[in-house]
Amino acid sequence: MEEPRLLPDEPKAEEPRGPWLGLAIGFLIIIAIIGALIYSSRKSETRQSAQPDVMESAAAADPYASHLKISDESMSAAENMLGGEVTYIEGKVTNTGDKTVTGATVEVTFKNSLSQVVQRQTEPLWIVQRREPAVDVASLAVAPMKPGDTREFRLSFEHISADWNRQFPDLRMTVVTTK
Repeated sequence: MEEPRLLPDEPKAEEPRGPWLGLAIGFLIIIAIIGALIYSSRKSETRQSAQPDVMESAAAADPYASHLKISDESMSAAENMLGGEVTYIEGKVTNTGDKTVTGATVEVTFKNSLSQVVQRQTEPLWIVQRREPAVDVASLAVAPMKPGDTREFRLSFEHISADWNRQFPDLRMTVVTTK
């Protein structure tokens, strides 16, 4: 009886893959990336709403901040050149203390319909220099406020949380520099 001989492997005919396999792999990768982005954004939103203490922690106010009184606050919105909306907060600030103020920072707190903090932002206090032909603002370093001075101010915000309740935000002076 003859022993069976092993034949060399015959080349197998490859099936044509065509462009569909590459497209399917690319599509799956794109879907995985989009899913990961959605998951991570939802996770960070959940983390913020589950831990309001993080958003509630505000900076301690400078001792001289109590001498800067805000009054006549108003809010308006306008469209910028790129089609986005800019929200303006304007008002007057009075230096009731005995020092000249050369800088100030305002903490602005936006809340939702449940009075939860949805955005807290600190902005330098910009003093209105002139209104015509356009509003021109400057820092207090350029135009210091002497004791008893009252000046108009303007703050501008390009991005405010979509969850904001559209009510006037809380304003609080935090950092004040004097001479």
